[in-house]
Amino acid sequence: MNTENTNIILQNIQTDYNFRFKNHTTYGLGGSVKAAYFPKTEEEVKAVFDNIKIQNEKFTVLGNGSNILAADNFYNGSVICTKYLSGIKFTDNMIEVESGVTVAELLKFCLKNNVGGFEYLAGIPATIGGLAVMNGGISTRHIGEDIKKVRLYDGKIKEFSNKYCNFGNKHSIMRDINCVVLSVFLSFFAVPREVTEEKIKNILKNRSHLPKGKSCGCVFKNPQEISAGELIEKAGLKGLKCGSAQISSKHANFIINYGNNAFDVYSLIKLVKDNIYKIFGIMLEEEVIYIGEFNEINS
Repeated sequence: MNTENTNIILQNIQTDYNFRFKNHTTYGLGGSVKAAYFPKTEEEVKAVFDNIKIQNEKFTVLGNGSNILAADNFYNGSVICTKYLSGIKFTDNMIEVESGVTVAELLKFCLKNNVGGFEYLAGIPATIGGLAVMNGGISTRHIGEDIKKVRLYDGKIKEFSNKYCNFGNKHSIMRDINCVVLSVFLSFFAVPREVTEEKIKNILKNRSHLPKGKSCGCVFKNPQEISAGELIEKAGLKGLKCGSAQISSKHANFIINYGNNAFDVYSLIKLVKDNIYKIFGIMLEEEVIYIGEFNEINS
């Protein structure tokens, strides 16, 4: 892509210079950024990505912001938001889902076309691209099990097979490289609409007990053979507060934000990790992704 074409494309991309993470994350926290770009096509993603790399600026990719804790201070970099990459189609006996498609949108597509296999994702407030990067899902199944390949851009268009994605415990190779996930190719099977509807209904009912409020869902990955929530509860930390952040009294692996200070959530996370290590000798690992710098300036 030549410089002139790139500049023309950049001029037409929706850009927000008043972007604040607090308005685009489920925690409702985080400061402003240098610029946020909202590409709608692969061509626009390439133009934004290449321009950021040419300028030697840092950047972060944001989907639905459901697994993000952004610092309160200014993020001196750019955001590439994938929410408008929203296409879904059948291709080569797979479903190609662009990265900005939400779980709800994918399930709507499945119901319309009598396909299934993704009901376990119901109620998760994430995009498919974000889930692929995090290998998100539930305790019994993760999306990496349904992914055939991932299409991404890291300066070149690439397609990673499932094996190359190296899916693990809330992890994939996409977390280790600077890239933008463009689309995810999912395996599927035919299921009558009414069967899928019933499964989704039951899963949403089972999730209805989860804590309400501003959170990122589960904060910590589960260690082997025991859940992080169980460890936190056994340590007597359930309900613990740190400023405007509190460990949920319903589910100890949820931290609820009741204020406007990301550093409170960050501090509570660190407090939990320290206590669990002192009591059980287990170092919990976060699911939540940090953006920006967390230090005393944030407090």
